[in-house]
Amino acid sequence: MTQRAPIATLPLPSVSVVVRSYNRYPHLVRLLESLEGQDHPDYEVVVIEQSQLLPEQRAFLDGLAANNPRLRLLYSPPLGLGGSREAGWRAATKEIVLTIDDDDLPLGKSYVSGHAKNYLDSTIVAVTGRHVYSPDERCGYHNRERALRRCLRYNWFGYPHAYCRLDERIESVDWVHGTGGSVRLSLIRRLGGWDARSTEHDEHPFCLALRRHLRAGERLVFDPTVLLLRTKDVPGGAGVRFGGAGRVFRMWIRYYHGLVMKHRPVVSVLCYPLLVVAACYSVFRYIWHDSKVHHTRSERWLDTVRTSVLLPVWYARELWERFTGESSRYPD
Repeated sequence: MTQRAPIATLPLPSVSVVVRSYNRYPHLVRLLESLEGQDHPDYEVVVIEQSQLLPEQRAFLDGLAANNPRLRLLYSPPLGLGGSREAGWRAATKEIVLTIDDDDLPLGKSYVSGHAKNYLDSTIVAVTGRHVYSPDERCGYHNRERALRRCLRYNWFGYPHAYCRLDERIESVDWVHGTGGSVRLSLIRRLGGWDARSTEHDEHPFCLALRRHLRAGERLVFDPTVLLLRTKDVPGGAGVRFGGAGRVFRMWIRYYHGLVMKHRPVVSVLCYPLLVVAACYSVFRYIWHDSKVHHTRSERWLDTVRTSVLLPVWYARELWERFTGESSRYPD
């Protein structure tokens, strides 16, 4: 009878770090410099670059790739959130696909290998690392028990809680985050990849489908030992925090219509009024906590009043586009 080697003696699986970038050239350069010094013995960096670069910017990136055999640059016109993620995993050649947004930054030289070590356990199919807003940050939540309950969980009607600033490991979670998350390439292939049509919440078409296709014993984990410094106030990319309240409302309504109703039809129909209320709550939370276009309290109040008046109009438009088939933006 052949004995299995102890996990500690097994070689680390290879990793493809996939970065999608759009109009964040200085931050992309900073990220690539950080990834160049990682201590993992077998990894590559694949960049889906969708920006309109100046000639000197493209020449600099090409020079980085010429001097770093681990780095591959794939230039493309804008593909959207889902399209760029789909292009990234299809270009990956390693066993694990680790995605990082272009405005984020791994902390430490063992970030890639830290992800890879989790996969020495064959039951782990996806890993999300910890997000921090400063390198010395402790647990980012006052209510630790609530964070433990909600970290990377879908609630009962399909809302995705993140709570990725937690500092405790969780051995089983519901979904993997789009930045600082990794997945076995074999699992992505099993599910057929990401939905290239998704325009918002682009990890969730994949993750909600994944919930139905996990095999016995397979699990997703949250590992707080791999740290990703998040910078949410950088223009470019999807620009969610620099958009308006109307975009945020439409984003959540499309999420409920296109994904929750598809994957949780009974619950979503029975609780539909709560879904609309949750979308409205998310809009006002955006105005007061997340928006990067409001700089004064009076601006937030003015947008609150304006949004209260326009919400019924936005909702009616979304219903019209949804049920007349005029919109092709829904990832279903």
